[in-house]
Amino acid sequence: MESSTTDAKRAAVQLLIDPIIEKMRPLEGWLADAEARLLIGATRLAVKTLPNVHAIVEIGSYCGKSTVVIAGALSLGNVSKETKVFAVDPHEGEVGASDSGVYQMSETLEVFRRNIAAAGVEEFVEPVVQYSFEVEWDQPISLLFIDGLHDYENVSRDFNHFAPWVADGGLVAFHDYAPYFPGVKTFVDELMSGGRYTKVENVLSMIVLRKTSSGDA
Repeated sequence: MESSTTDAKRAAVQLLIDPIIEKMRPLEGWLADAEARLLIGATRLAVKTLPNVHAIVEIGSYCGKSTVVIAGALSLGNVSKETKVFAVDPHEGEVGASDSGVYQMSETLEVFRRNIAAAGVEEFVEPVVQYSFEVEWDQPISLLFIDGLHDYENVSRDFNHFAPWVADGGLVAFHDYAPYFPGVKTFVDELMSGGRYTKVENVLSMIVLRKTSSGDA
């Protein structure tokens, strides 16, 4: 009986998540289905763990592929109407990493806005058209998602600019935590070895960490 109840709950969750994945798939960008599912789970966990912290920050939105995933997770309900994903990206079309090659694509702001609107998640998204280090920030964060340029210098700068605002118990997710972007992997490994951040889950190149309270470090 317990097994059938668990299976039914999993099936119900799947029915909610699948439409988000379907909206995400055709959008330009780099995010596997399994990584998107982890990002949905991290979003839901962050807002459940910290219901009074209403800011999720995404660094590197590109055309909105991961933004649609995070905002879609918020649209599932049981979150404060104040909760939004602040999507930080200058939308100048730079992708890659400074240590292996930065590629100039087309500017992405208009495509980003169209994709967010088409996915029906505009009410959950606040575009911030700036570089991360230009943003003046002053509120707690429940989930910080780092997916800008994938070299050590940029990943560390993106993280360190917002890290003081990540609430105790909050989550930090990094995309492209993989050997093909050694700067990301090195930085995240250093972060975990410091004792203040512990691994929650790692699927393909998506890794999620939790910020412990200062007393737990």
